[in-house]
Parts: sequence; C-alpha cells; structure tokens
Amino acid sequence: MLSFIENQFRKPTGFFGKIISGVMKKGNKSIYEKVIPELEIKQNERILEIGYGHGLGIDRIASMYDCFVSGIDFSELMFKEAQKRNKRHITDNKVVLHYGDFLNYDLGINNYDKAFCINVIYFWDKLEKPFSKINSELRSGGCFYIYMVNCDNLNKMDFNKDKVFKKYTIGQVVEELKSSGFNSISYNKQNRGYLIRCKK
Repeated sequence: MLSFIENQFRKPTGFFGKIISGVMKKGNKSIYEKVIPELEIKQNERILEIGYGHGLGIDRIASMYDCFVSGIDFSELMFKEAQKRNKRHITDNKVVLHYGDFLNYDLGINNYDKAFCINVIYFWDKLEKPFSKINSELRSGGCFYIYMVNCDNLNKMDFNKDKVFKKYTIGQVVEELKSSGFNSISYNKQNRGYLIRCKK
C-alpha cells in the first residue's frame, strides 16, 4: 500500500491520483510563491519547468512576466489539468505544455535561459543523465534551479518507507551538478527544503 501511495506522488493516475494531486497542489502552492521570485525572470526569456504538475507555477509565471514558458510532465492526469489551467496562455502562445518522460523527450539544445523543478529530484534513480540533459538544453550562461527536501526530512515522512523516493543529500546533488558541467552553485533554505541555484 505504501508503495502504491508513493507511486501516486511520482505519477498521479486515476481516482486516487486526483486525491494525491490535491495534496500536492496545496503543498506546492506556497513553494511556488517563494521560488518563482528567486528565478529573477527577465523580459523575453525562455523558461522550462520539469514536472509541472497542476501547472500552478507555469500559470503564475505566464501571468506575471513577459516571457515564454514551457513544461513537461509524464502524468496524463497532470497534463490535462495543467492544460485547463493554462488555456488562455496557450492560446496566447506564451505557454507550451509537453506530455512525456523528460529523460527521453527532445526539448531542443541550447533552447532555454532558465530551467527549474520542484519536488521532482527524488524520482530520478541517478542524477547524471537528467542534469547533463538539462545542461545541454540551457543556453550559455543559463541557470538551473532545484527545490528539494533534504534526505533527513524525507526520512521523517511516514509514507516514505519504500524505494520510490530517492533520498539525496544537498552535498550529493551539488557534486552531481558539478560533474554535469554546472558552476557557481549555491543554495538557501526555503520552507522545509532548499533551493539550489547553478549556472551553466
């Protein structure tokens, strides 16, 4: 049962996915409010969100900034939800939403100024491939932002007893980012987690 619940956090599907996604929506809303200003988005920049979920962050960015926002998520349930929420932005050509597995999806080389993900990193078995892929998709001088909960906090969560969530330390993530070609890496405390910022 625990594994089933954890997998619903990873990829919401069906009736139970709707219930779990409601929990995530409430929790992520406050995180977006803290993280988005940290992105320091400028006019005409191209922004990528990996794992957009309900599309809350994309909607907020497209509403607040004069920029282009793209996103990818491999939950069909979340894709449909995000499409509804961002319908006007999609119509205005400010937003494009992709449905598929980020690790195997062609989003273009040197295509984005900034990329970010919130509570996604725990679902990558290894960090080298996603980090290298993100690095290739960022333009020269582009920045990548990660919001994550440190492994010590993940261990305190009652449902997180299976192996669906990968428990990374800040140190492990920083070393993997360096190995993938990122530099100027820094991080600060955000809510119960950390926001890591790195530059290509």
